[in-house]
Amino acid sequence: MATYRESIVVRIDCDPVCLIYGGFGNLLMPADSVIPAPETALGAAELLNVPDIEGLINGSAGRYEFTVSGVTPHMTRLALEDAPSVRNARVDVGIIKFDGDWNIAAVEWEAVLEARALTVSRPQEQDGQITRSISLTVAHGETQRARAPNSHFTDQDQRRRSATDAIFSNVGGISAGTTRRFGPND
Repeated sequence: MATYRESIVVRIDCDPVCLIYGGFGNLLMPADSVIPAPETALGAAELLNVPDIEGLINGSAGRYEFTVSGVTPHMTRLALEDAPSVRNARVDVGIIKFDGDWNIAAVEWEAVLEARALTVSRPQEQDGQITRSISLTVAHGETQRARAPNSHFTDQDQRRRSATDAIFSNVGGISAGTTRRFGPND
């Protein structure tokens, strides 16, 4: 039976850079196409909740929320201080593959996203324990761009924009079912 030794890694290119993975303890990550120099990833173990990320298909870009729960008051304070540098930062999500001795065999970067907002939840008490969480909302870069609505160009619209531009002067003669050969009018 196959044994899978993998962990999720998330790198947020903010100031300072945030690099966390879904394991225990700190992990020295080698330099590659995403990490310019060796960096230490902080272990978030089961505290890290990463959603399934879908590819960008037919212009449908997804939004996702990464959550780290059970954080200390010190970590929440740092998150609030760093929140302005996180907005619009590049977020790389990958998978670390380990060998039989739990050494890094490969790092495969799966998605490049863009950070939208960093939020800190209010402490919630459950069974006498206070739980805080930090959530990062990320999205494919395409979600911020809005497409202009369809428009119909008329000569009057263009003359309002530029009084001497007559490019749409023949639009009034075009209607459904008419065709016109390309080239000058004969």
